[in-house]
Amino acid sequence: MSDDRDNIVIGALKGCGSRDSIEETFRLYQIKEIPERIKKLNICMGNPQTFFSSDKITTDDKYELTIQMFLTESWKLAEIYDRMGLPTNG
Repeated sequence: MSDDRDNIVIGALKGCGSRDSIEETFRLYQIKEIPERIKKLNICMGNPQTFFSSDKITTDDKYELTIQMFLTESWKLAEIYDRMGLPTNG
């Protein structure tokens, strides 16, 4: 995928506020592979560090967790703080 197309997909994801809109964005841009979807969501959220409690977590479970993290929208606040030059950690 080209950088321009990646940026378009990331921009579209940033406007998503529901699981349905996330899935529709991926469908629209024909992103079918779960690892690629996880990657795009993580880039959109500023590549947060995610720790899993088990080494046996499935890709589908990682995707579900990533969507849930995305939908909390806490990454949007961190993005605003970063633009303002404010610290994001206590």
